[in-house]
Amino acid sequence: MLFRLAGSKDIDIVHELLVAEARLGRFDQRLAQEPYSAALRKNLNHIRRKGRRLDEDLAAQLLVWEADGAVAGFVVNSAIVPGAGNEILMLAVVPEFRGRGEGRKMQTALLAQLHPRVDVFARCPPGAKLYMEMLLRRGFLPLDKTDKGVRILKLPKMGSTLVEQKDPYQQLEPFVQIALK
Repeated sequence: MLFRLAGSKDIDIVHELLVAEARLGRFDQRLAQEPYSAALRKNLNHIRRKGRRLDEDLAAQLLVWEADGAVAGFVVNSAIVPGAGNEILMLAVVPEFRGRGEGRKMQTALLAQLHPRVDVFARCPPGAKLYMEMLLRRGFLPLDKTDKGVRILKLPKMGSTLVEQKDPYQQLEPFVQIALK
């Protein structure tokens, strides 16, 4: 299975999933409240149409993962700074597909295209225990923690070393887009 770009019909599914997950603390909880929820929908649509985030004007892809002919999950692959770095900005599995290995398959397909070519970053909110465990099992290493408890993790590319946590500078490769089916 490969990813496909999200279409306009997918926005409702992705938005509803993100809002539900935000209510559970797996994403920034403000995303479940207005005006943040409306801004999230606008940002998702902008990424879908223009390949850029509105919140930080960075390259991004909104990708859908399908299983059994239905949307099983999604991922937002984003640059970290203009033209450089790869971050798994958001990743979620639709509740009906949880416990069936779809999250693992989706993450495997995503990382197969990025790692070991580039360092891959991810942010993990305090309430996202399952996501944090999944990232650690994949080899992500803790890099930093924000004042709001969001953990920043890094999956170093082959042959690189993890920059010390106190060092704010990372060597970022050019942003890599995920190939589509």
